[in-house]
Amino acid sequence: MAVRINKRLSTKSFTELIIERLGITPQKLREFQDEASKQKKSLLQILIENGYSEEDIAKIKAEYFGFSFDRLTNYIPPDFVKEIFDRDFLKRRLVLPLDYKDEVLTLAMYEPTDAITINEVIEILKNNGYYVKEVNVVVTTKKQLEEKIDSIFEEERKIQEILEAVSQIFPEYQEEIKQKETEISEKSSPIITLANKIVEEAYRKRASDIHIQPKENEVSVRYRIDGELHEVLKLPKYIQDALTTRYKIMANLKIDEKRLPQDGRIDFSRYNPSIKIDLRVSTVPTIYGEDIVMRILDKNNAILNLEKLGFTEENLKLYRQMIKKPYGMILHTGPTGSGKTTTLYSALKEIDTPEKKIITVEDPVEYTLGGSIVQTSINPDAGYTFAKALKAFLRHDPDVILVGEIRDKETGKIAVEAALTGHLVFSTLHTNDAVSTITRLREMGIENYLISDALILVVAQRLAKKICPSCKTHYTPSKKDLLIIKEAGFDISNVKQLYRGAGCKECNFTGYKGRIGIHELFKLSDTIKEMIVDNKSTEEIKQQALKEGMKTLRQDAVYKAIQGITTIDEVERITV
Repeated sequence: MAVRINKRLSTKSFTELIIERLGITPQKLREFQDEASKQKKSLLQILIENGYSEEDIAKIKAEYFGFSFDRLTNYIPPDFVKEIFDRDFLKRRLVLPLDYKDEVLTLAMYEPTDAITINEVIEILKNNGYYVKEVNVVVTTKKQLEEKIDSIFEEERKIQEILEAVSQIFPEYQEEIKQKETEISEKSSPIITLANKIVEEAYRKRASDIHIQPKENEVSVRYRIDGELHEVLKLPKYIQDALTTRYKIMANLKIDEKRLPQDGRIDFSRYNPSIKIDLRVSTVPTIYGEDIVMRILDKNNAILNLEKLGFTEENLKLYRQMIKKPYGMILHTGPTGSGKTTTLYSALKEIDTPEKKIITVEDPVEYTLGGSIVQTSINPDAGYTFAKALKAFLRHDPDVILVGEIRDKETGKIAVEAALTGHLVFSTLHTNDAVSTITRLREMGIENYLISDALILVVAQRLAKKICPSCKTHYTPSKKDLLIIKEAGFDISNVKQLYRGAGCKECNFTGYKGRIGIHELFKLSDTIKEMIVDNKSTEEIKQQALKEGMKTLRQDAVYKAIQGITTIDEVERITV
């Protein structure tokens, strides 16, 4: 029976795609073709040697032959790959089975037209009882494929290390599973070790969150690294209850309550003194059991110097100037996970002096700031809201107040009144950009004159993934890249190259490692304050702010892409 290879050929020629995707002129392409002929090399090899991105070329190859391109980051190949395939064979043939389901094989390849290798892989699978009817080919780069193959075999060793402690409760046959399920509990030493290992591995991989997600027949463990989720482990279903209960015990939650969401906190240094982190734990009931998400709060890296947050020199100077004002309101806007809390904490630490009393009202307190800063968490269930906490603390003679979030008119009005009566007030809102904050406050019912008098600065922010320094490469900008740069107001005549990460072990083959802040600082000048009182539109106010020198989120992101800190892909992903 013939095996079907799923593909959809491009309507454009290979040279047309190269010219269009790489921004090469026909004349320059002919020069590269002549060079390839003289050196007896392929055109693609010559392009790579001349600085063009291997990833871009792999994407062109995939598009031309009708396949998809992937960096392979989120694939966890089936267990049988390590059992029936030899690492050297996979690396020599530059091929890797990524998925097998219902006799459909997903195969990663560097050369998608290598039919001999495809047939050989199918034959190996057949000899081991895996029959293939269809093949979905995924094209990737040679480097990404080689490192993915290496990582699979190394990851197997790491996973075995994690699961070694629970090997005694991993029965070999289904009959034994039924016998041993009753022996597994949250007090079992292997479960305790497994729970700890999952957290330790997440910390080692710089994850910000751990997701323990129950499914119908298994439990998925995923880490959020640099803003993206990666599945790292699949556990047997029968371990679910014991592992969930173990984390609930660690977080001091009710283990018998499985129908309602719960929130708690774990001081992980109690379980591993060398890892000083807190875990903010949230459980939610689902049809397959309780879903657990744990936010990792690193005590060592909680508070950063403002210089390390990604502010440009101009923005940093303005921000420092404004946070040292004696009164007024400074708002930070952006979606959840955009770094608002980190920036606010860093600002408070910078202005924390013996002469000032600083108070925070949060939901919840994420990091202990120390110094002379007083921190409190709200408790809505007990009636202790942001508004009530703010009213109470205003009687404690503070100089600076941080309100975790302005969620309603009452909290907004009290915060504005505090800013107008000699206090410096920091808080957060959820808006798309800095100037939209005016509209949001108006919608809350806060009068224009109060906004104008109280508000002194709005900081909109996002987090962009940073290019991995270990695999950072440069490439010639495409027409699309240059258009994005030009539309952001930059001169493209000097932009000869841009940067990206090729993907390596250091960055888990993503091309990115770490994140950096992207900022938009909206300072309320006298002119803008008058426009707010006159009820001018958000668009009119924005145009005035731009005239006065405000740089938008898109402009700040493009600047960092040109500097080689992030990529144009990230610019498009996080800004509009």
